[in-house]
Amino acid sequence: MLAQTDLRICRYKKLQSMAPHAHDEASMGIVVHGGFLERIGNGERDYGRGHVAFVPAGVMHSQLFGAAGARQIIFRPPNSWLDYLADCGTKLADAPHSGAPPFRHLADRLFAEMHNNDGFSAVAREGILLEIVAAFGRTGIAGAARATPPPWLRAARDFLHDNACAPLSLAEIARAAGRHEIHLAREFRRYYGVSVGTYARQLRVEKAARLLAMSMIGISAIALDCGSAAILICAAHSRHISGSRPRSTVRREKFSRADSTLTQVLPFRAERLRRSRPACSTAGRASGPCKAHPRPGRSANRRAAPRLKRAG
Repeated sequence: MLAQTDLRICRYKKLQSMAPHAHDEASMGIVVHGGFLERIGNGERDYGRGHVAFVPAGVMHSQLFGAAGARQIIFRPPNSWLDYLADCGTKLADAPHSGAPPFRHLADRLFAEMHNNDGFSAVAREGILLEIVAAFGRTGIAGAARATPPPWLRAARDFLHDNACAPLSLAEIARAAGRHEIHLAREFRRYYGVSVGTYARQLRVEKAARLLAMSMIGISAIALDCGSAAILICAAHSRHISGSRPRSTVRREKFSRADSTLTQVLPFRAERLRRSRPACSTAGRASGPCKAHPRPGRSANRRAAPRLKRAG
C-alpha cells in the first residue's frame, strides 16, 4: 500500500495573529490563498499565495495574517525527503522558503486533489507533493538569498494590489515607491521571484476568478474591469485544474450543497399547498374541473363573451 504523507488545510481569519511557538516535528507549508507576515528566528518574511516554507523542529516563529486572511496546506515530509534535500545542498537548518511562480500552480492542483476522493487522489496528492519538494530543492537557497523586502519594495507591491486592474506603467509604480524603474524591476524579481508585469497579471487573473465565482456579475463587466486576457487565462487555468469553467464549478458546488435543503423544503411546501386548498369531491374531479378551484391561469369570475348574431 502507498504510504500517504500527513497533510491538512489550515484556515486563518483576517488580521489574526499567532503568538511565538515551535513544533516538535519539521513541517512544510504552501499558501493557497491570502498572505501573512511571519517572524522566524531573527528575521521577517512576507508570504503570499504560492509561497512555500520549511520550518525545522524547535524553531520559534509567529504569524500576523493580512486583511484577506490565509489558507495554507501544511504537511510533514518524510525523513527520506529531508535527507534528499540536504544531500542536494538545501540548508534546512536556516528554514528556507521560496515564492517561485511554479508553486502557485502546484498549490492549486494540490488543493483540488484534496477535495477529490476517488481511488487515485492519494497517488495524485503524493505526486504533487514530490513535485513541490523537487521545485523547493532547486530554489531552496531562497531563504538565505532573499531577506525581508525593504519598506519601499513592499510599498510598491501594495500599490500593485490596490490598483490591480488599472493600466499601470513601470514608471508609475517606481514613482509610487520612490525608486528608479531599473532598480525597482531588479529588486522586485529578486525578492518576489517574478517580474513586475507577471505579478500584476497574476493579480488580475485572481480578481477575475473571484468575480467569476459571483454569478450576479456578467462576463462583459468583468472583462471591462480586469481585461479580456485575464478572463481567458482564468478560464483556461480552471479547465486545466477542475476540467470545467470557473462559474460552472462554483454553481455545481452550490447545487450540491443545496441538495439536502431542497429535499426537505420542497415536500414541506407541497404539503402546505395541499392543506391550503379544500379537497373537491370525487364526483366533481371525475366529471371535470372544479368550478370553485379552476385551473391555473383561469379566473373564477371569467365569463364567456356573448356571441354576436349575424345580421339578416
